[in-house]
Amino acid sequence: MNHKLGLVVPYKNRPEQLQQFKKSILSYIQDIDYELIIVDQVDDNDFNRGKLLNIGFLHADKLGCDYVVFHDIDMLPIDVDYGYSDTVLHLIDDLQTPEGFDRVNFDEYFGGVTLFPSTVFKNINGYTNEYWGWGFEDDNLMLRCRSKKVKLGSKVVSQKSRDGIQLELDGSNSFVACPNVFNNVRDFSIFINFTIDKINSFEDNITDVNSVFSIPGFDTALTYNSFRNFAFQFWKKDLSSMNIHSNHFPEGTYSAIITIENKSNPKKVTFYLNGEKIGDLAYDKLYDIKSSKYFYLGAGNPERSENQNFMKGGINSFAVFNEVLSDIQIKKLSTNIHHSLFNLHLPTPLTYYDGKFLRDNTLIDLSGNGNDATAFGCKVRITKKSTETTVDIPLRRKGKFQALAHEENGYTKGYWKSWQSRENQLDYYKKYYNNNPNLESDGLSTLFFTPTSTDTDGNYHHLKVKLT
Repeated sequence: MNHKLGLVVPYKNRPEQLQQFKKSILSYIQDIDYELIIVDQVDDNDFNRGKLLNIGFLHADKLGCDYVVFHDIDMLPIDVDYGYSDTVLHLIDDLQTPEGFDRVNFDEYFGGVTLFPSTVFKNINGYTNEYWGWGFEDDNLMLRCRSKKVKLGSKVVSQKSRDGIQLELDGSNSFVACPNVFNNVRDFSIFINFTIDKINSFEDNITDVNSVFSIPGFDTALTYNSFRNFAFQFWKKDLSSMNIHSNHFPEGTYSAIITIENKSNPKKVTFYLNGEKIGDLAYDKLYDIKSSKYFYLGAGNPERSENQNFMKGGINSFAVFNEVLSDIQIKKLSTNIHHSLFNLHLPTPLTYYDGKFLRDNTLIDLSGNGNDATAFGCKVRITKKSTETTVDIPLRRKGKFQALAHEENGYTKGYWKSWQSRENQLDYYKKYYNNNPNLESDGLSTLFFTPTSTDTDGNYHHLKVKLT
């Protein structure tokens, strides 16, 4: 059977990149029957990538294309197969980026260059039309595929859940207040086994920071954020911030260890997740982490009027050791899902909490050092042993591309370029956790726009549209 490709490119106000892309793609594609469709948003509204791609798809469908590739203008082909597939494919597995331009091609990434058989794209009712500004239309597209049981890939993610009892945190009022045992002179190691149930979103915040544990003030904290990254943040004495962050991890149960080497030269902080090193940073002097009376599990600081950073999930166990654990000890502790810490032949902890030892509102310090903690609004729940979970990712065909540098359009330097992008993020997570992407009421069937002109030269089409 002969197949015809619709190559659909969303575009707004990047004339130099349009010329680069057009030259690159026309010289690259030689032996495929295709139509190249540029969908140019000519109004003053924020960019709406999903809506432009829907418009381009309808034009490709009229031209007889039986499959489409949705292609960003800043992705130039180096080595890629644009041939037909009867399954949905992401076509980037190798992304070359210019120096100083950050683009991470993570496992869940579904943007950039994506292939759909036309029948499948119609079945999911296309992209959402509702996401203005940068981002999350591709995440929403994955929800649509999952909702319609479109064939996807998968990956296995390690989990560290045990048979036992954990403290349940509701994400709004529950936390544990622990006597502060930290100081700026000694070496120490922090261990915590915990569960993230969901990203706890706060609509007025720039982004969502959920604290697994925190020494408040300028928070020295392990957090999970709305980009699904874990991060350990700490502060130097001059109040400059240091941050070690992970790649994407789904919600689930994990073991984290942070080692603080105050006596080494240079001084160093190292962050491990499930026994794997995430990263380390050197510093000269720490911010005063002993000044707060308490540190918290499940919150940044519940005494603050804002940015309390509550976490929705659970705490299995937490311990502080008065030394830097060795690699063998870190691996043993991180992979343990069976035993009490006392059965692992580790150094005696300075403080040690286990969710099963909650008496009324008192969380017993099992180290014997009398550092009992107080749980506020916490329930207990049973946990089951688990070593892995499976998450959906796009199926991929090998493809190498060169990314073109451009001004960052999304989240950068702690702010969104457009607040619409934050609203996209909030809407996406609402649909994700409710497993409801609103397929019937948003997509190809509800597409409204005003065409202003169409220029055609052979198999090259430039559509100018105004979006409403």
